Amino acid sequence: MASSKWLYRFRAWKHRRFGVPGLQRSGPELSAWFRTPLGRAVLEEEQNCLEAQLEDLFGYHLLQMGVDPSIDVSGGSRITHRVMVAHHARQRAALSPLVADHHQLPLPPESVDLLIIHHMLDYSQTPHQLLREAERVLIPRGHLVIVGFNPVSGFGLVRWCARWFSDRALWRHQGLRLGRLLDWLQLLDLQPAQVRRGFFRPPVTYPGALRRLHWLERWGKRLHWPGGAFYVVVACKEVGGAIPIKPPWQTAERPVPGFGVSPLRRHQKTVKSTRYR
Repeated sequence: MASSKWLYRFRAWKHRRFGVPGLQRSGPELSAWFRTPLGRAVLEEEQNCLEAQLEDLFGYHLLQMGVDPSIDVSGGSRITHRVMVAHHARQRAALSPLVADHHQLPLPPESVDLLIIHHMLDYSQTPHQLLREAERVLIPRGHLVIVGFNPVSGFGLVRWCARWFSDRALWRHQGLRLGRLLDWLQLLDLQPAQVRRGFFRPPVTYPGALRRLHWLERWGKRLHWPGGAFYVVVACKEVGGAIPIKPPWQTAERPVPGFGVSPLRRHQKTVKSTRYR
């Protein structure tokens, strides 16, 4: 009993110290970070990458879910009806707001053509449920676009070190590996179509250093470096088609090979020809 009690206390302390905070805390902190020089540089690269991906995705309804609803990353989409999910009514939304729980959307199944998840998986305490809800509301052949922090990068290395000394929400996200995320998508019949990475500069906070190191972005995209600070995954919802079962033939005769028609019945009466004198 004593060992289980200490184990429970250790797990509670670990969750408070290293667990993912709720949206009430992570949302404002991440919104403030995106206004810093480093956050603005990361967000600019994300928007540039998304513009190239969204311009070829069409539909009628677009839904965007993000930690900060005041950030709109769907500017490159041609879809006119766009809605942003906010977790409470006092939040300022960049698009038409939908106040709801991200894990239980008040939408009918197969009602959204394009769904964008902007760092929501990173700060979701139940990312599996979030992906299942995204798959539910997507139409067949609809597209899911996910933007997340890449743990296998310089930014991910700084996160791993900083979370031991700082309890900021920026360093306490999930850190989902790209391979793990792709496995989750395939289990939900969401087939990854494109994967892009971005922000290959080191996570420095000085604006001058960020400008001088901008040449790393060109080389990182050209050489397809795996160490970008974020990744963008575009997945398509695949729905298997039903194979119709043909009914059995009513007659016992086999069709004539190559013609698909049945032969004449043998028991048919022959018609006698009449001779005219």
